[in-house]
Amino acid sequence: MFWKIISVILASTVKTLFAPAAGFAEGLSFGVTFIATALGGIIGFLFFYFFFDEITCRLNKNRKKNIGAKQFKKARRIVTMRRKYPFWLFVFVLPFTSIPVMAVVIQRFFRHDKKVFALSLVVVTLFSLLGCLMFSPIQYL
Repeated sequence: MFWKIISVILASTVKTLFAPAAGFAEGLSFGVTFIATALGGIIGFLFFYFFFDEITCRLNKNRKKNIGAKQFKKARRIVTMRRKYPFWLFVFVLPFTSIPVMAVVIQRFFRHDKKVFALSLVVVTLFSLLGCLMFSPIQYL
């Protein structure tokens, strides 16, 4: 039972929406599957968010301070995307891709906004619940 829960947690660190299918296929109940997928999604989001932050800090430490034309274009594109699209669009659409992609984009665009960080954790939990509701008929097969 313990290893089944661990496998569901590990699966949900990358893809929270589809991990409940593995939990129900292994015979876990709705509550255990929901808690395991929510916990795995939150752990995965936190890990990839802070892991990417650490990588970017180490890379920026070794870089020169002058900004080239390529970096200026990239920075301008990021500012344009932040102004053009609202933050909730990023938060609610990105879990469809994967947790690592969501964490990297949120960290890159909304690093200093604590509301977006907290909302991302709530959305990961909601996607875990959505996945559990979507795949719960598997447990009755």
